[in-house]
Amino acid sequence: MEKLNQLRESTQVQITKSIENYVDTFLNEVSTKAKDGKTVYIRPESHKKLTRIVEVIGENKVSVYAYLYNLLEHHFNELEQEITISFNEKNKPIF
Repeated sequence: MEKLNQLRESTQVQITKSIENYVDTFLNEVSTKAKDGKTVYIRPESHKKLTRIVEVIGENKVSVYAYLYNLLEHHFNELEQEITISFNEKNKPIF
């Protein structure tokens, strides 16, 4: 029983750290402002989800723009090599 309780506590600690990492990674403000960017249209359902995440998890301390900026930066950083390889394979010189 003691080992089961230790396993539960360990799992809860891992989940808590994972949530904290998510918040630290994605729900912080950025130095640029939305007005400096470009307009992008997204589905209303997606906008509703993004807004709720920012409101609840981000405690209204970060904008949807900043959340999306952080998501995209993370995506590009994590998948830079795969994106570059795929891009270069499909972007053949004209001559």
